[in-house]
Amino acid sequence: MTGLRVVRVLGLVTVQDGGRPGFMHEGLARGGALVRGALVAANRAVGNADLAPAIEVLGRLVAQVETRIEIAIGETARVLEAGEELVIASEPMRAVYLALAGGVDAPIVLGSASTQLSAGIGAAIRAGDRIGQGARIPANAAPSGTSLAVTRRTIRVVPGPDRHAFAPDVLAALVSAPYRISPTSDRVGTRLVGPDLPRTAAPERTRPMVCGALEIPRDGQPIVLGPEHPTTGGYPIVAVIVDDDLDRFFEIRIGGEVAFEVGHAATSPARS
Repeated sequence: MTGLRVVRVLGLVTVQDGGRPGFMHEGLARGGALVRGALVAANRAVGNADLAPAIEVLGRLVAQVETRIEIAIGETARVLEAGEELVIASEPMRAVYLALAGGVDAPIVLGSASTQLSAGIGAAIRAGDRIGQGARIPANAAPSGTSLAVTRRTIRVVPGPDRHAFAPDVLAALVSAPYRISPTSDRVGTRLVGPDLPRTAAPERTRPMVCGALEIPRDGQPIVLGPEHPTTGGYPIVAVIVDDDLDRFFEIRIGGEVAFEVGHAATSPARS
């Protein structure tokens, strides 16, 4: 059933759900929603399962309503009538989720409807596309535990595996001042601009990567790996964002600032 016709797209607009866990050994990262808690909130607002497919807007989406439909933008649900125009912009947030009652009708590949452009799965939504409702998936019987509450002003990290590749005081440098989110960031990696984290002469070596890892290229400026991260890489990893703070990090808008604090090894690491 068709619900919306896309009139205009600026930036990146894709279908996203919970992603494709379990394929890292085959070279495919999990993918899925950039801010999983925001996806859950939008789906719950229209009675969907937490990780049902929805539209992730990183930019601006203008659509025409073709049939009466119930939607949610963030945590706010509403009913749209045929002929109405829908405009969604991700500013000041970095990602906004549009949930349709019943989910989004999209092809399932390896158990997920998520678009993963870095892996050649699916395609970005363009003007002229139609967004239809899927078959309603029963909502979860109990909350998943995901929360959008923000109580801390910094993002927690745990030390990475490549301390030998950096000076002894590298973690002190990491937390010494805020970093700015670069406009060159995408779903593969978020580039940060701030204090340099100089490397030693230790050689690079290929190792598995995870979402939330802070890898350091030779220019000393961190890249935080996103949901479409490469499964292996050679840049040394100085630290990894803990799983509970990933949503808060990826909610920070382009041009916004982020500060880090170092946790301890007992804190849960980031998801793959």
